Amino acid sequence: MKKAFKLWPALAGFALVVHAADELPRTWIDPDTGHRIVQLSTEPGSACLYFTQYAYTAGGTKLLMTTPRGIDLVTLKTGEIEHVGQGRPERVLQTGRKTGAIFYAKDGFLYALDPATKESRPVAKAPPKGSFLSVNANETLAAGTITEAASNARAAAAQPAPAPAGAVQKGRDNYPDKHDMMDRRLAERLPMILFTVNLQTGEYTELLHTTDWLGHVQFSPTDPALLMYCHEGRQWKLDRVWLIRADGKSQPMLVHQRTMKMEIAVHEYWSNDGQWIWYDLQTPLSEDFWVAGYNVADGRRIQYHLPPGMYRSVHYNTTPDGALFSGDGSGMDPALVYGHPQDSQWLYLLRPELIPDLPGETPDQQHMIQAGRFTAERLVNLARHDYSVEPNGNFTPDGKWLVFRSNLRGPTQVYAVEVARASADPSP
Repeated sequence: MKKAFKLWPALAGFALVVHAADELPRTWIDPDTGHRIVQLSTEPGSACLYFTQYAYTAGGTKLLMTTPRGIDLVTLKTGEIEHVGQGRPERVLQTGRKTGAIFYAKDGFLYALDPATKESRPVAKAPPKGSFLSVNANETLAAGTITEAASNARAAAAQPAPAPAGAVQKGRDNYPDKHDMMDRRLAERLPMILFTVNLQTGEYTELLHTTDWLGHVQFSPTDPALLMYCHEGRQWKLDRVWLIRADGKSQPMLVHQRTMKMEIAVHEYWSNDGQWIWYDLQTPLSEDFWVAGYNVADGRRIQYHLPPGMYRSVHYNTTPDGALFSGDGSGMDPALVYGHPQDSQWLYLLRPELIPDLPGETPDQQHMIQAGRFTAERLVNLARHDYSVEPNGNFTPDGKWLVFRSNLRGPTQVYAVEVARASADPSP
């Protein structure tokens, strides 16, 4: 089944759906920023994937969206929506970077959905108590974790506290008890295993045994054997970002070692070329904000400083060519953030600039961190967005649009904002 937007040439590649006078437009120019916004989805409750998950297929021309009824693809050039998967999987992992297959987990199996034929086939079975989380660049390995089951009492202690009678549940990404839940879960020290399954042979390999709480498992987008993962928990209590080779023999490598009390490194993600790991760095928490990068090929480090007065974002992201960054702002709910932001509910475009070196070098300067700064531009006013739902911004493969999800109009939908300004005059 397909839905089509009627093309509007002024949209420069996207399209506008015809609407009645009493309906909201599917495209508009944000009066506060001058940037064009397009609503890509039409079904309430639709969402784009998490900001670390690759979600494009057909040579980057189609975007994967999840909906209450299953999986849709939207053609970015025309706005046409195609329903390709019926029923909600337990987890949609990503689209394959080699074939464009949509990988999802359901009932203990990993499936590959062919978006052309709409047919799914099982490609791997998860080990007992295991969950698949990522597929590698050449689609030969799937990685996941196994967690020892806690007793009923211990499991209950690690769950969110029940909402007070009559309370409105705001969303599933964040909730008032989330930080306390993370403390309880970290204190459990449940044994975990990081594993891979070969999608061609079915071979099962254990990479790591630990009592740390593992999460954010992400294969490199270019190196099929390089895997990033994190230690979950309150970020100032642990060293979070790690790398490991997926050969069953290598030892983990810590990407960022904290050196300051209350310092945090969090929300790590890969650059599109697989050369950089980027992450949110705060030195210390809620005081000084950076986006930090580590080059996996040569060990170089860069830290871009956020403009004074600009509060941290929930997540950052980078254009495929690495030229621009984005931030998605943060909400005012003190139960969901550590600081007290002011006027921070915006999608941001961040332009990086390295701070030049002055003449003269010490012998060890080549091993030092290269400092830089961001210049920020506002893309979307999210004053009406409830940040208990994370925007999860990600750039389209051509770098011209930033896709995000939002409840700024009520139900959660998938949107895209154009990186270039639509006009000099921000008024509609």
